[in-house]
Amino acid sequence: MPERNGVSRIQIIRDKFAAMARADEAVADSTLTVERFNERLAVKKTVWAWPTIAAALVSKHHWLVVACDTCGLVLDLDLRVKPRDPEASIRVALPEVRCPRCNGHGRTRMMKLSPYPSI
Repeated sequence: MPERNGVSRIQIIRDKFAAMARADEAVADSTLTVERFNERLAVKKTVWAWPTIAAALVSKHHWLVVACDTCGLVLDLDLRVKPRDPEASIRVALPEVRCPRCNGHGRTRMMKLSPYPSI
């Protein structure tokens, strides 16, 4: 078999399949993490582990749904818009959310991570 830079085509194909398998595993792990996080928030249990920005982006759950406890308004924040540290918790994005109805004086809380904006 012809070789490129000392690596055979078979080895190149094996490396590509291994990389695809790692990527699929990363998506599955991050999706599971985000789903568990959403389940705990839905039943109002204490959240002991917050997903990272990278986990939210890899699992394609990049919409942070936030509710204002003061007026009941539901807001969405797209985590893809502003560059953030991928290893940071999604909680770092919460102080950026300001309720327009309360002029930023309302108390906001996370409701869930979603693949789509709320309607």
